[in-house]
Amino acid sequence: MSVSDNRRKMKKAITVMLLLILAISSAGFEVSAAYDDRSDYREHDKRFRNSLIVDGIDVSSYQDDDIDWKGAKASGIDFAVMRISVTLNRSGSLESDKLFREHFNNARRAGMMCGVYVFSQAVNAEEGAREAEFAISRLQKLGIGPEDLMLPVYMDYEFFNKGGSRLSGLSEEDAVAAAKAFCKTVRSYGYDAGIYANSYFFSNYLNNGRDLPENTDFWIAQYSSSINSECSYTKWQYSSSAKVDTDSGSADRVDINYWYIDKETEESAINISGNTSADYTGDPVLPEFGIHYKGKHLVKGVDYIVGGIRNIDIGSESYAYIKGIGDYEGYALVPVNIENDIYEKINLPAKVITGTNLEDTGYLVYSDTGRTTIGIIPEGTTVGELLSDIDISSEDYYTGVIDSQGNRLAEREKVSFSNMIGVFSCEDDTLIGTVDIETETEKGINHLRHK
Repeated sequence: MSVSDNRRKMKKAITVMLLLILAISSAGFEVSAAYDDRSDYREHDKRFRNSLIVDGIDVSSYQDDDIDWKGAKASGIDFAVMRISVTLNRSGSLESDKLFREHFNNARRAGMMCGVYVFSQAVNAEEGAREAEFAISRLQKLGIGPEDLMLPVYMDYEFFNKGGSRLSGLSEEDAVAAAKAFCKTVRSYGYDAGIYANSYFFSNYLNNGRDLPENTDFWIAQYSSSINSECSYTKWQYSSSAKVDTDSGSADRVDINYWYIDKETEESAINISGNTSADYTGDPVLPEFGIHYKGKHLVKGVDYIVGGIRNIDIGSESYAYIKGIGDYEGYALVPVNIENDIYEKINLPAKVITGTNLEDTGYLVYSDTGRTTIGIIPEGTTVGELLSDIDISSEDYYTGVIDSQGNRLAEREKVSFSNMIGVFSCEDDTLIGTVDIETETEKGINHLRHK
């Protein structure tokens, strides 16, 4: 994966110590590399050639509670998975991770997309379900619902100590049953479920995930320069020797991961509208979107949630990651343009567009979102055609179509995703309000769907 000039300039909040395993020798050696250069040492599976590769870390009470999460986000870490509970090796007792709440809250506050994991020692289906119930109970007590997690609740399935582990003698049948029970229990509460294991465990105890439900997310661990696995993983933990800064000035060792997000285009019945430019602030930024399905306005936090990828610096390859929840599933990736001094939308009350001939055109007006949106505009519609159809005008104002910078578009230009209708004063041509435009769904990175 190539590294942009922008990412080379990122703060060195994280330094990765990489252990390279050479094919021609059994000896290994450590190479200290700047965080943004680490991808040079990893060979991604060819099935990810059209994927967005996102960087993340996972932590537990082994790490300090004063991780510099803001610095980690600024240096390119966009997701974090925190341990919420652990099953003790010998007794099988369940315990909460004492630093989970601090890690989770601080990571979210810094703009991280978050998930959680359970360190499992389940030897059968009953114990797998019990571990899931324990973790979900704690999530609920902390007020963390499915709308707060961009990533799943993972079962971290591994030998605590191969010789003395309570998993010693575990059969593939029992391992698969435990994993199924864990995932089924997690999903029964509305959360997404996933399995973490190393490549050996996946191969020898979980049949590489083939016997688990299709909607199970697989997170694989293998500390080498590439992976040869039949598991259909979407996340790869490739090192346990990353170092993240803490507020006290020290460095804490953490695991580090890749997340592969498919960028294949797809047609979706769910429409997305909004200004995809965001004003640079030095902190993570995200646009607001209007999302509709068959005329129904979808509600953020109920039907979908939004996270950010590299959404801090000007000129970076930034994305909004829109994830379906509740009655919706899948995701959309929307490119975000971070700039200085972008045009700020001026909300226009719905009453301005009453009395137009929208019913004749078949367009819809959404005004229940705190702002007004006109949709669904057929693909290929020109500015002139749109303005003729909606006929928003009066003695006091007239209309035009503007881009995210506030520039007027010519009548022959085609209306696109991030355009808006601008309402101008007849007296002095000043912009007095805007109306969002929702275009007919085009093929894009939109895999959102109704369940």
